[in-house]
Amino acid sequence: MNQNVKDLIGWLKLYGERETNSFTRFFFFYMCFDAWITAESQKDRDTEKLKWFLSNDNCLKDEWFEVLPSKRMTSLLNDLKTKSPVYDDSPNSNKKRELNNINNIEEVVWFIYQIRCNLFHGSKSPMTSRHASLVELSGLILEKWIAWAVLKCF
Repeated sequence: MNQNVKDLIGWLKLYGERETNSFTRFFFFYMCFDAWITAESQKDRDTEKLKWFLSNDNCLKDEWFEVLPSKRMTSLLNDLKTKSPVYDDSPNSNKKRELNNINNIEEVVWFIYQIRCNLFHGSKSPMTSRHASLVELSGLILEKWIAWAVLKCF
């Protein structure tokens, strides 16, 4: 990963950590995640980047397994799991994404990605408590993971 991408991730992380609004914090930390996996994978499409991330060895994924056992991360993930399933709110879709195993990085990443898709495409509202909780928990999970990985990988 080149220094410009590392600087961008560091900048986004810093602003995300200062942010008090959970929806905006989620945006910052998802952008960190996306910039990281884009730089590493050299893929354009979100699903291609995520598939690459999940099927290849990389520092960000390695650090997931380091931060996962912490009590705070386990608590956040268990809280997120109680909100499962998340439905794909795309028009004409009835698909849903489950989070059954908090130790399964693939389930967690795809679950948070579905929340991201719903939020970015306008179907998650801060006025709905369940939506607000899903976004806040996902943002906190991304924040803990990205902050740890930046310390270890950069």
